Amino acid sequence: DSSQHRKTLSSQVQLALMVMASSGGDDDSTYAQLSATVNGLSDMGPSSSGATASRIQAVDPEEMISKAQVHKEKGNELYKLKKYKGAIGQYHRALLYLKTLHQSGAGSAALAVQQLAAFSGAEETSTTTEQDAIIAELEANCYNNLAACLLQEPEVKYAKVSSYCAQVLERKPGNSKALYRYGLALYHSKDYDGALGKLHQALQQSPSDPNVKRYIKLTQEALSRQVQRQKALYKGMFDSSTPASGDAQVGTGAAGGEKQQADSVVADAEEDDRKEEGDRNVTDSNGNNNADA
Repeated sequence: DSSQHRKTLSSQVQLALMVMASSGGDDDSTYAQLSATVNGLSDMGPSSSGATASRIQAVDPEEMISKAQVHKEKGNELYKLKKYKGAIGQYHRALLYLKTLHQSGAGSAALAVQQLAAFSGAEETSTTTEQDAIIAELEANCYNNLAACLLQEPEVKYAKVSSYCAQVLERKPGNSKALYRYGLALYHSKDYDGALGKLHQALQQSPSDPNVKRYIKLTQEALSRQVQRQKALYKGMFDSSTPASGDAQVGTGAAGGEKQQADSVVADAEEDDRKEEGDRNVTDSNGNNNADA
């Protein structure tokens, strides 16, 4: 009957909103799950009597914040035990609970929440200024910890690390850990100019951090090698051009020597790049890889 339909539809939408908090996947996979739920609810449609879904009450911000804190703490414990995959899942769960409070939030999971809310006629969730500050702090810590976890993986996804650090800096612009990790990710992505900018910002926040200073030095060296490599390649291009017939034999010795020198510079730069790979597994000290509170 119509009352049973309203009860079923209401519970299904509420359940769909909670899918976010039970998913261990990333934002995109969560969106896929929620979209499937939205489609399933749409297929149910109103009952033959024309009844529509009853209005669903807004989620309780304090409850969502509390659950997010629990999952974040579980993530921190797993991180300390070096169980990074499990920690990543917990941080995602914490973020997904918080996304139930973002009617106009960014990200594909937040978009799915908006779609569900629009379909179900759910009441809009309102939060206080104090709650907004707590949410921003929690989200920043979770994103920062996700970046720390990814940096411990054998195959680091530096683009993802950069993305998480950007999320932290949106909420906490001067966060030294995020600036350092962002610089680290850009360095290994060979965006040396970008890396240097983030690392110098990190140094302003943490002037005594040896890791920041170390990566500034590595980045400056990498930029220098990049310039040398470019000069050598350009020089090689000009030296390989065919000289005039009358000067061919006269310039052969000098040109050959210069080309050999240019090739040597390129080879040295490539060797330095191979050494650079060894820096990826360096364990950071001074708390740069500690989970945020």
